Amino acid sequence: MVDRAGRLVGIFTDGDLRRHLDDTPDLARRSVRDVMTRRPKAIKADCLAAEALRILHEHRIDELVVIDGRRRPVGLLDIQDLLKAGFV
Repeated sequence: MVDRAGRLVGIFTDGDLRRHLDDTPDLARRSVRDVMTRRPKAIKADCLAAEALRILHEHRIDELVVIDGRRRPVGLLDIQDLLKAGFV
């Protein structure tokens, strides 16, 4: 999710869905904004893959939003991308 200026403010992942399935009885009627991860981990597009891998492992997450210098999303990096590229 982005704000009006296009800056990253949140993300909704399969992990968010799993966490809320048991605790949020009216989940189907909630907006994504209510159940998303606010201020998700992100990495700038010019960072090295090794840095992305470090962040993924350190925070025990599977996805990183790739952002530009204005914190606007430009892509999504999944741990599987690094596996396929031979970094892991």
